[in-house]
Amino acid sequence: MSQHEYPELTDIAPEHEDASVQPSTSAQEPEGAVLELVERGHRLAMALPVYAWPCTIGRAATNDLVLTDPSIGPSHVRLHQLNAGHPNVGQYEVEVLDSTNGVWHGRRHYSAGERFVWQPGQRLTLGRGVQLNLRSTAQPLPATQRWRPFSRAQGLLTAMALVLLVLLSAWTTWLGATETGALARQLPAILLWMLGGLLVWTLGWSMMGKLFTGVTGFWRHVCIASVGMVAMALLDVLLSVTGFAMSWPLLSRFASLASFTLLAVVIWFHLRAATLVSARTLALAVGGLLVLGIGAKLGLQWQTQKRLGDNLYMSTMLPPEWRLAPTTSVDQFMQGTDSMREQLQNRSQLEKDDDEEGDDSGLD
Repeated sequence: MSQHEYPELTDIAPEHEDASVQPSTSAQEPEGAVLELVERGHRLAMALPVYAWPCTIGRAATNDLVLTDPSIGPSHVRLHQLNAGHPNVGQYEVEVLDSTNGVWHGRRHYSAGERFVWQPGQRLTLGRGVQLNLRSTAQPLPATQRWRPFSRAQGLLTAMALVLLVLLSAWTTWLGATETGALARQLPAILLWMLGGLLVWTLGWSMMGKLFTGVTGFWRHVCIASVGMVAMALLDVLLSVTGFAMSWPLLSRFASLASFTLLAVVIWFHLRAATLVSARTLALAVGGLLVLGIGAKLGLQWQTQKRLGDNLYMSTMLPPEWRLAPTTSVDQFMQGTDSMREQLQNRSQLEKDDDEEGDDSGLD
């Protein structure tokens, strides 16, 4: 056969491909999911990717997900994926197989033979408390949490904070000493109580972190607690010295409120390290408790002592050289005592009236 006798390409295939003829495609594979076994409400114990449906969960070795808890049945539940055409497409159906303990979905309990729809992101409870989460592979992942291990800089900061605590304790003990040798006698006991309290406080937060996150974070909590103690001690000293130097008694009388605020901040940092709750939620909770605590403290202070401040001005004598406020004359000082005398008389009269009311009620 010569070359010109071969059939042309147009004789074999049409010029335009028929749009109705499409290459055969295999059926789409079912969407996968991840089953997450959760312990103590937050800690992830195990994650199992699932790409074959249905998926069976139970204690028997033939299940796709094997759980060892004795309250789980041999074949406890079977999961089905709801494909296209179903009104709840993209969700999953749970078929309860166990006839003893059943399944809790939210506040509703399902027994053997019942079925219900399980949406990704919801929690399922099997047996006496085995909790399962379902996460679809199509769901977007949350942002990666930043993990910062305890560094050398944090260790140096902790050491500096502990040294400052010792120095501040020695300084406050020296200021309050009334006799020679009091510093040498009192300082060891003060340091022992302070460091022992720091250790107990840190161990408590470390146990809480182990319970909710699986990580103790002991040295992180030591750093938070020591820096917080230094900050509160420095703030108290700063307010007392400034109040004395500038003759502002309100700074000394309300120094405890500032200390409570700093303590709330320290607790917030501890909760951030010991739980998986968001920073905003923790801030709202701690801030609400702080407002309630300050309100209750001021109310009790006024009810018992008829004043909001809890520290007497210049309850601790400081060196006279630290005084920066201008001195007042004797006449001005005596004029200032008139208002103090009036306040004392009013308070004495109130206490006298209260005593008389108490006596009258006893006679009745």
